[in-house]
Amino acid sequence: MKVVVAKRVDSGDADLSEITDLARSAGYEVVGELTQTRTEDAAYHFGEGKVDELARLMRRTGAGAVIVDNRLGPYQTFNVGKKLPEGSRVVDRFTLILEIFGQRANTRKAQLQVELAELRYELPRAEAKASLAKRDERPGFMGLGEYDESREEDIKAQIARIKRELDAIADKEETRREQRRESGFDLVALAGYTNAGKSTLLRRLADDLEVDQNEDLHPDLDPTAESEDRLFTTLGTTTRRADTGTRDVLLTDTVGFVSDLPHWLVESFESTLDSVYRADLVLLVVDASESIEEMRSKLATCHDTLYERNEAPIVTVLNKIDRVDDDELVEKERALRALAPTPVAVSGLTGENVEALTDRIEAELPPWQHERLVLPMTDETMSLVSWVHDHGHVESEEYDADQVVVEFEARPGIVEQARAKAGELTSRGSARADGGA
Repeated sequence: MKVVVAKRVDSGDADLSEITDLARSAGYEVVGELTQTRTEDAAYHFGEGKVDELARLMRRTGAGAVIVDNRLGPYQTFNVGKKLPEGSRVVDRFTLILEIFGQRANTRKAQLQVELAELRYELPRAEAKASLAKRDERPGFMGLGEYDESREEDIKAQIARIKRELDAIADKEETRREQRRESGFDLVALAGYTNAGKSTLLRRLADDLEVDQNEDLHPDLDPTAESEDRLFTTLGTTTRRADTGTRDVLLTDTVGFVSDLPHWLVESFESTLDSVYRADLVLLVVDASESIEEMRSKLATCHDTLYERNEAPIVTVLNKIDRVDDDELVEKERALRALAPTPVAVSGLTGENVEALTDRIEAELPPWQHERLVLPMTDETMSLVSWVHDHGHVESEEYDADQVVVEFEARPGIVEQARAKAGELTSRGSARADGGA
């Protein structure tokens, strides 16, 4: 469908680049642009004369919809729609984002989150339809849909049902996270704006290790992550095992942030963001090829979202350095030092400096604990030694006729489990020795 994109700003010049990218990402053909600098009009959002200009532009270009890069209230949507050519749609920024989300939702969890966001968006509009219906304003005209007096209660009931199902999914995911930690895995989340290159970086970090090595333990791990140059390629979460050196790391790629998201939309994807909030380390990925102003704005938004609930350390990753020269990169690092004091600059596409990132990941993860176990030489001892190899980093092994000495590093929880298993071995060995005597 052909569309016109439009935006109003209180002052300065309106930037249509992001809304144009969003429109194209949803499959629309952008055939016209319209901007206005003025305070918001309560009835039309734009000035009434500008809406008349918009109607003429749509007739001239044959556009079937206008996509407005602002928040339009229900009544503003209705009023603008009345002035446009018959059959035209009025799509605001958040309706467009929800449409893209719906196109990308391939899992049950993602589908539920999209449905929840749509319902939360529709609820105040259902209330507006009720008001318009009482005034006999034909609320179904131009984008608001037909009014049904029972719709508000239906929406509230559906919201409650979806939240219950998402809570159940979240409980299962939290159990899985804890099981992974108990298995010796560190959980690292990729966060950042959509199209920052998170999926490409995930593929780069996971390049050398196959997921099916742990297929039984982690049946939900995805063997691939898309890395197309389009917005919202990743809507749900994509998890892959990564090779960072000595640590066993699971990397999770999550839905990208977008500027100016309303609270209700962020809340709808809260269970996806839990993968970030409950990680051991967060890699905040930023597109280094963007302007300093864009990078600063996006970093600030990400920090606001993450610091509200996130407790893990955050490492800023300046991605796509293959698109900038060295002097430009130094300038950007200096300008952004307040928001990103010690970033790691990489190219997920070419692999440049990725080794420095894996070193940084290992340095920032929660410290491992050193342990030395002295094990009796029994039939079960080698099974425990193998378990320690699988769940930690073994530094040395010494064998003699009576015992095995293993020195290793691992997560504190793994060390505790190893001690308990060693204690059981020692007890059984002592019992057998006493029985033999």
